[in-house]
Amino acid sequence: MQRNTTVSSEEEVDLDSINKGAELLMRRRPRPTSTKKTQRGIMEQAIIALSVMVGILTLSVGLIAGYLIRAYIHDITPQYSHPEMYDENGNPLPDELIAFRFEGNTTYDDDD
Repeated sequence: MQRNTTVSSEEEVDLDSINKGAELLMRRRPRPTSTKKTQRGIMEQAIIALSVMVGILTLSVGLIAGYLIRAYIHDITPQYSHPEMYDENGNPLPDELIAFRFEGNTTYDDDD
């Protein structure tokens, strides 16, 4: 706020009262009294960032390891087939196979 700028000639000019605005601008802002709050916020952000990175890395390593284990087990496990699907030499029969498909839970109208 400004003071009254009309000064009588009898009064002595006080330069300190005129420079109050400059003092206000030049004054340093007070530092926060509690730096624990800002340090705690920084630590929380770092912990969240590290947790997200560790979670993503764990998930990706688990997916890769699971896929490799499944592929290994699939490769070493023998695949058995029915003997009627092969001829007398052990070759598969491509044309003489009949496939049946049974669908469960069929309703019959004749049971009424």
